[in-house]
Amino acid sequence: MQKKNEQTMNRIFKSAEDLFSEKDFHDVKIEEIAKNAEVGKGTIYTYFKSKEDLLFQCLTHNVEEHQKGFSKIINSDQDFKSILRKVFDYMYAFFREKAPLIQRIMTLMPKLKLSETDINKARQMFQNGLNDSSKFFQRGIDEGIITNSMTSRQIAIIFQKMFDFNVLFAFYGEPEMSVEDCYRFFTKTFFKQELQNE
Repeated sequence: MQKKNEQTMNRIFKSAEDLFSEKDFHDVKIEEIAKNAEVGKGTIYTYFKSKEDLLFQCLTHNVEEHQKGFSKIINSDQDFKSILRKVFDYMYAFFREKAPLIQRIMTLMPKLKLSETDINKARQMFQNGLNDSSKFFQRGIDEGIITNSMTSRQIAIIFQKMFDFNVLFAFYGEPEMSVEDCYRFFTKTFFKQELQNE
């Protein structure tokens, strides 16, 4: 029974993510999500309180899995710079996937009705990601690759925000930065001068 529920949820998420990515939030109908997911409209409301709740859950449902993938990369045995490049590729791909959903949420703020539980869940997910990134950048500082002009936590916040900028660029119709642009910006800003061109 649990397997069936998980499969149903995944179909609903896929349908909703596709539709929210293609259309304005208000143009997406629950009936359309249900039809594409091959479930009844009532089934959607069995799993989600509202269309807003569904949008938020689409954004957050696989973040834990993403964080595990991120942790696996940063805890590998490779040298710091090799790992950093992989981290940029990984984060860039994740934000490209989630960008349309983030943009929909941005357009709905502050009207988006989220429960205190959802707000705390989002805050905790951000904290977990920030803690992992901070430990990784502290390693770069300790190895003498990254300048210590800022704390590792400050660097982790800026790192996170770099990918948010691309979401904002797309939102305002500006060209986004490529993963190479993001990586170059980061290394020019945070690598010690003698290592910037390596």
